[in-house]
Amino acid sequence: MGKLALTGGAPVVAGPLGAAWPVYDERDEELLRDVLHSRSWTRSKFQDAESWVWRFEDAFAEFQDARHGVAVATGSIGMELALKAVGVEPGDEVIIPAATWITVATAVIAVGAAPVFVDIDPGTYNIDADKVEAAITPRTRAVMCVHNGGMPADMDALRELVDRHGIALVGDCAHAHGSQWRGRGVGAIEDAGAFSFQGSKVVALGEGGMVLTDRDDVQERLFGLHHVNGANGRPKPERSLPATNLRMTEWIGALGLAAMARLPEQVALREANARRLMAGLAEIPGVEGLTWDPRVTRWSFYIWHWRFIGAEFDGIQRDTFLAALKAEGVPASTGQTAPLYRNPVLTDMDCGRTNYPFNAQVYGQALDYRGFHCPETERIAATEALSFSHPLFLGPPEHMDLVLDAVRKIREHVAELHAWEVTQAGA
Repeated sequence: MGKLALTGGAPVVAGPLGAAWPVYDERDEELLRDVLHSRSWTRSKFQDAESWVWRFEDAFAEFQDARHGVAVATGSIGMELALKAVGVEPGDEVIIPAATWITVATAVIAVGAAPVFVDIDPGTYNIDADKVEAAITPRTRAVMCVHNGGMPADMDALRELVDRHGIALVGDCAHAHGSQWRGRGVGAIEDAGAFSFQGSKVVALGEGGMVLTDRDDVQERLFGLHHVNGANGRPKPERSLPATNLRMTEWIGALGLAAMARLPEQVALREANARRLMAGLAEIPGVEGLTWDPRVTRWSFYIWHWRFIGAEFDGIQRDTFLAALKAEGVPASTGQTAPLYRNPVLTDMDCGRTNYPFNAQVYGQALDYRGFHCPETERIAATEALSFSHPLFLGPPEHMDLVLDAVRKIREHVAELHAWEVTQAGA
């Protein structure tokens, strides 16, 4: 029997780490009861009095330093509306990072545009701003930066680039509630930034989303596109748009108001625990945190990505280390780092009878992602990426110490892990 839990030893962690998620308290119950008794369960019922959704829009926009917030049914819908609101149309191209969740690409496809992939920065796992310019063509209408895990992308470089080329900057902020770049919330820096409130997110409301913007023209289009005819609710846009109903319900708006009361404390606790964990990892050869740019003045994360460096861990494979870490009782994964262009949605490109928008008649040329290659994304996904989910960081500091103890134990018994790896390879 070995020392490692993977080979029969006792695990470092005997119980759950972090906190149960999502959380709720009496305030949630009180607000939901208020909505129930009001009999006004949609923003369409409100004209003069403020709805729960309106108040949530204002509170979340203020927290992220934005002038406007438009609450919608889901975060994915928010990305689609953000793209439409900044002028993305059929036949356009939208530059996105090669490693992210599939809905980033499908949001682009849903508005009739084509995703164009750019490799990621190995320091942050975000789109590599230095490689974006080479991907710009006359068809490029927008860059969608994804704050992967919640780590802000390089907003200085991206903002300068899109402004110089006269294209839009859209943010997928689904992981980044509370994250700041130079003291300002992400979502407000972009022309439009979309957030998700799906049940596992940092603001977990079951479903729902919101798009933030500082631009009055974008806010008008967002509102008009998500609330057909705009008859009630916020002031009706001056122009009628060919819209549909993508509104957030008052139930979710009420839960959002309750969540906002807890959010600042949760963000601070996660960040303090992350700093403790990062400092400890820096002392262990073969593992390290992502690059924490000093311009990231607050890192509020949904997924905390970190790195495994096999060459500095006596040649152990990343997946072997991951198996050993899980056996020690530490919940870990590889995060959202898989090459998106290898997703069957894009390799099969089955968009129906006409294969819109990938047909030559709409886009102007045939698209085939099957031969696409982003070397950093593929290397990181296959050999390096590790991650923890955000509820892990809502526990006491001692939980971070247990994680570090597990990593140190694996490092101390790396020869034993080597032998296990060889056995598995020969099985």
